[in-house]
Amino acid sequence: MAAPRSPRAAAVAAAAVLFVALMAAAPGRQAGAAPRPAASASAGFQGTIAAIEALPYQPAYVPVGTDSAFAPAVVANDFPAEDYTTGSIPGSPDNPSYPAIFHQVVIHSFDGAPLIGELAMHPGNHPAVLVVHGFNTHGIASVVRWAAMLAANGYDVLAADQRDYSYEYSAGYGYPNYPQTFGWKEAQDVLAAGQYLKSQPGVTSVGVVGFSEGAQNTVLAMAEDTTHTFAAGLTFSGPADQDTQIYSSAEPPGCSTPECTYPATDALVALVVPPYDYTDPCTPLDYAATYYKTTGFAIMSHESAFHAQQSIRVPLLNFYAADDPLVKPFEAEMMAGYEGGHSLQATVEIQHGGHAYYFDRWWQQEAILNYFKRELPGASADSTIGVAATVNQTPGGLPLSQQLVSLGHPTRSEADSYLAPYVCDTSAGSPG
Repeated sequence: MAAPRSPRAAAVAAAAVLFVALMAAAPGRQAGAAPRPAASASAGFQGTIAAIEALPYQPAYVPVGTDSAFAPAVVANDFPAEDYTTGSIPGSPDNPSYPAIFHQVVIHSFDGAPLIGELAMHPGNHPAVLVVHGFNTHGIASVVRWAAMLAANGYDVLAADQRDYSYEYSAGYGYPNYPQTFGWKEAQDVLAAGQYLKSQPGVTSVGVVGFSEGAQNTVLAMAEDTTHTFAAGLTFSGPADQDTQIYSSAEPPGCSTPECTYPATDALVALVVPPYDYTDPCTPLDYAATYYKTTGFAIMSHESAFHAQQSIRVPLLNFYAADDPLVKPFEAEMMAGYEGGHSLQATVEIQHGGHAYYFDRWWQQEAILNYFKRELPGASADSTIGVAATVNQTPGGLPLSQQLVSLGHPTRSEADSYLAPYVCDTSAGSPG
């Protein structure tokens, strides 16, 4: 039996009808064109959500055959969970190389931090998408399949590392300089990458899709975007507040320092943060605080995506999964609690998906492609922009709308009630 449908479901379904009518009656939006009126934009956004929720979703997805995004290279399709395990390790059979249309670039964040990226550009004028990786050792290696899929559907694409990941560290661009901060400086890196992509000849508009911590940093970057770099954002499994995210892994639960340990976070930090000898989150946070001449508490105060989203004025759709082993379901409620009054923002929680790269790769590809085709200026009128998944579909999936978890109508005070105390000194209160 499906969990209760979102309380928005009826409105979304009705908006879908209006959306279809609008799409049939009006020409596609072009970069530089006047924005749609607020009511039309809201109806269109709700119609986009309805279209995505109407797609069949198969939690028991089985990858078969090859991923055509890499043609003529023969690359086997794979389970999405491999994208943050063996599929993200260069040299692994599960980790393909970027297709030939991509070439490596080095860009720089606002404070000079070098960031390695993979850029794909098509001839002519087209919309573009920035792909933002999560908290994964090898950064952009973990999102190669998503970047390749977007490029195969006609988008100009940039997959860019955030500071001090494996490629930067190996190239001498990272630690002991430009250390990671778990979101604050990384959000600035995302915005810098977006500006770089927008500056490329032929790019007409820029969308951004982020996964895991990259989803959090996508929201933070969009909130800081005062130059209108991003025209639409899409996220999967982003922490609503980084401090709260870490504290959710505390042992024992509800602890006070110095009794707190964070075993799940500790293990990730040891794998992801150069020089790979940290055994807890507070030591690298202290190092970053010293380097950037601030405090760990202040760094964490910049990493509350659920508060930051209030500054975003372009479409933003966030997905979460109720069975996510890393980002707890309450973080979807935190995001939803601060969406009130923002008609171009929504949070959707699915029943079964795991973390970031959801069980049904076909559905997630179609969700991304349909979202940007509808919401990214210029995409709907661009005949070279497709909505064709590059992997097989496993039959038997029900519409996603029948596999949702209701978030109810959380208030801001209810969202704030989930905030955790500062993980490195719980007596200091919450930085969020």
